[in-house]
Amino acid sequence: MSKKNSGRYLLEQQTSENIAKKTLLKIKALSSKHKIQADPIHFSLIYELLLNKDQEFAKEVQALIDTASYNHSSAQILFTNLWAKIIQRTIPYDDFAHIIDELLININHWVHQSKDSYSEVNKQITIAEKSSAEDAFFHIQQVILPHIKNNQEQTLVLQNDVHQISAEVDLLKNELNKATILARTDDLTGLPNKRGFNEFLKQAIENSQDKETNLSLVAFDIDFFKAINDEFGHLIGDSVLKYLAKIFREETKGRDLIARTGGEEFLLVLQDTDLKSAEKLANIIRKKLEKSKLHIKKTNQTIKLTISAGVSHYQAGEELEDFIDRADKALYASKHSGRNKVTLEETGRNSY
Repeated sequence: MSKKNSGRYLLEQQTSENIAKKTLLKIKALSSKHKIQADPIHFSLIYELLLNKDQEFAKEVQALIDTASYNHSSAQILFTNLWAKIIQRTIPYDDFAHIIDELLININHWVHQSKDSYSEVNKQITIAEKSSAEDAFFHIQQVILPHIKNNQEQTLVLQNDVHQISAEVDLLKNELNKATILARTDDLTGLPNKRGFNEFLKQAIENSQDKETNLSLVAFDIDFFKAINDEFGHLIGDSVLKYLAKIFREETKGRDLIARTGGEEFLLVLQDTDLKSAEKLANIIRKKLEKSKLHIKKTNQTIKLTISAGVSHYQAGEELEDFIDRADKALYASKHSGRNKVTLEETGRNSY
């Protein structure tokens, strides 16, 4: 981590100790209600909340606590987002700048030296042209050729510098690509996270508007997921999320995108897909999960899973948030009318 970003936590010892103590007290106060403990994830998030250096992030943590939505799953997502932010800020932009500056200095030096050498060679050629054949040959051999040779050597040095710097830039580009992927990916399921989803949806909306094609959105939520976590523990809860991500991958291919945008919440973007077709696919996924069973090897127990869904269709010119909100409202209707069903936006029609 760069000095710039590690400085985020470089506080006076007394201040650091006070925040650490308050963090532990806060976690203890939350532990009974939210069933958490002082593991690295929760400690980091509550420490960030109390540190309040990133006020926007602190508000996100506090909002989850205030709405009783702070739990192991939501904390994992926040923790991933936190480190995605820090990693993005530690991407070696300074290294890029240093390398490019060094290359420009070398090129500039070579250009000036080449100009001087070119002028000197021309000067010496003029002298040779005015000399006798014997003197001209001697002048070419002793003066002009060494100048040309020196210029070639300097050019070779520059070529080597460019080659070396190019290799360093390639390494930095790889680091940048890895950091960018990490910043857009949910570390538990490997699916895109909220940030990756938003970037994809913005582009999908632009494509839909430009080509005047259908665009649909499905919001999914695992039914009674909190009860699963409470009864079987967070490790089993994590396995459920991974299993559901696997099913989503199997059923969504091509230009579709499925993302985990909340604890047990998933959003599916369907390009070139109308509302009816989106409803059909949502039900295929819902029924597939309903028929499947997750077995817990250690206890020989079986978990029966179901999901609820809400479907919306993009309306030309509307904001991204409104498009998502209509799918969320349809999902909310599914949850509150019995669960394990798909509801279409506005019409409120359920399908099974």
